[in-house]
Amino acid sequence: MRALVIEHDPLSTPDRVGEHLERRGARLEPFVVVEDINHPEVTATFPDNGHDLVVLMGSPWSVYEDRLQGWVAPELDFIRRQANSGVPILGICFGAQAMSAAMGGKVTRATRPEYGWVTIDSEVDEIAGGPWFQYHHDEFTLPPGATALAQNASGLQAFRSGKNLAVQFHPEMTSSLIASWCEVDGGDEMVDVGIDPDQVIEESRLLEKTTQPSLERMLDWFLEDIAGAM
Repeated sequence: MRALVIEHDPLSTPDRVGEHLERRGARLEPFVVVEDINHPEVTATFPDNGHDLVVLMGSPWSVYEDRLQGWVAPELDFIRRQANSGVPILGICFGAQAMSAAMGGKVTRATRPEYGWVTIDSEVDEIAGGPWFQYHHDEFTLPPGATALAQNASGLQAFRSGKNLAVQFHPEMTSSLIASWCEVDGGDEMVDVGIDPDQVIEESRLLEKTTQPSLERMLDWFLEDIAGAM
């Protein structure tokens, strides 16, 4: 199983999600969109080489930023092509927002941004109520024809559309990855909403282990029931 992993920047890596996909027999093929996080205004052509699965990772940016349309617009076209051809897509945070935008939904600035470990209200047993790690300042709407799977006070948290699954939260997170994100801006986004980044990093050392069963159950469900037996 060839899994194309769209990493929008060098810090948006699949980590725990990638590790479980590999355990399930996937061969990860990463494609990094923006090589320098300080210079995201690039033009990208997304590979379309007969992959069996596409994983869209997170991003520190927003799909509606005009300066990014050299790669965001091509990515939305890429998502539509993959979905129309029946290639399963898993979208995480920015990846989920991009899926919503590509499929006819809307992405806007969130009225209630989320940072740290939070819970959600899930409509299906296969997606646990949490805790899941969140790090986002945008929200998205349910695209036409999709099914809402989870939400919370911040908005829609997961949806299914055909063979595709989108989740606003970050199942891939580890304490080391969270620390690397905080190193970029000193954890300013967390500090601005009254959250201590050091405390979140410490908490994550335990939660990345205790939440592993929830991650595996959701990914297995995606692979076996949504994407089709893989």
